[in-house]
Amino acid sequence: GAFARPVRVHVLDPQTKQEAPPGGPAAGELQVVPDIGPARVRAYHVRGGALFQPSGVFLGTCDVGTVVHELVHARIADLGRRLPLWFEEGLASLWGDGMEFEGRWVVDGLACWPMRELRDLKCSDAELERWLGLQASDEYDSRDNLVAHFLGWAIVFDLAREFPDDTWEEWLARFEREAAQSGKVVVARKRMGRTLERSTDRVWLDHLGSTEPGVRAAVAKGLWKLRSPEVVDRMLSALERETHPEVRVALALNILLSSGETRMGRTRWGRISNLAFPTLREAKLPDAREQKALEDMYQSMRRWDSRSSRSTQSALEDLARFWEE
Repeated sequence: GAFARPVRVHVLDPQTKQEAPPGGPAAGELQVVPDIGPARVRAYHVRGGALFQPSGVFLGTCDVGTVVHELVHARIADLGRRLPLWFEEGLASLWGDGMEFEGRWVVDGLACWPMRELRDLKCSDAELERWLGLQASDEYDSRDNLVAHFLGWAIVFDLAREFPDDTWEEWLARFEREAAQSGKVVVARKRMGRTLERSTDRVWLDHLGSTEPGVRAAVAKGLWKLRSPEVVDRMLSALERETHPEVRVALALNILLSSGETRMGRTRWGRISNLAFPTLREAKLPDAREQKALEDMYQSMRRWDSRSSRSTQSALEDLARFWEE
C-alpha cells in the first residue's frame, strides 16, 4: 500500500567516509560472517524515534533490488508493526529478489544465495527456535542476522508459493496458526525443507519459458550462485531459443559466471562457448552505459586482444542488473 508518511532515502558515498547513523553499519561495510564468509552491508533501514535520530533508508549502493528490500522495512515501520525478524527479513528478501526490466521491478522471489547456504546449514532445534524468536530490536551478531534473513526467506517463499493470492499479513497469520498447533520449529523445518528440495529449482526454472520477457530475465538473474551444472544446462537451452536481447544477456552472463563456480566438463563448455560468447559480442542493449560495459567485458575476455584496457570485474559492475542478487 501507499506510505502514510514520506520516506527519506539517503545514498551514502563511501568516498566521503560518511558515518552511519545509530542503528546501522557503515555504508558498503564488508563483514566476515562465521561459517558463511564475507558479506557486504548494502543498505539498512532505521526507524528513528529518538530525539535527533535520523530515520529512513540508507543505501551504500544504488541497486533497485536493495531499495525494494529496504522499502519493505520502511513500509512495515510506517504501519507501526513490530514483526519477528525472520518474517520481516524474509518478506523483504522475497520482494527484493527480481530485476529492473524496461522501467519496472519484476519480482522473481527465488533467492539463490540463501538457498545455497541453507542447504549446507546444520542447526539444532534450539538454534532454530532462537533465530525464530529474534526481534529487530534485539542484540544479535552478523551471523544471526544473516541466518534470520535466509531462513525467513525460505519460509516466506514457501508460503507465497502455496498461497500466492494471500497478503503478507495472511502469510504470517497462517504460520502462526500452524505454529500454535504443531510448534514453531516443526512448522519452520517443514516449510524450509520444501523450499530447499532440489525439485524447487527444476520447477522454478520452468519460468524461463514464460511469455513475459521480464519474468524470464528475473529468473535467470542470480542462478550462477546455485553452482549447478544442471541449472546451466537449463539456461543454455533457454538461450538457444531466446530472442529478447536483454534476456539473452542475462542468460549469457549467468551462464559464464556459473562456469567460474563449478566444473563444467568439455561438452558443456563447448555449448557455453558456442552460445554465451556470441551473445555478448552481438547484443545491443538500450542503455549506453551497459552496452559499453558489455563491449568492454567481451574485449577483456579475449586475452589475445591487446586493445582491452578494462578488467572483466569492472565491466561486470556496470552490468550488475543482469546478475547480482
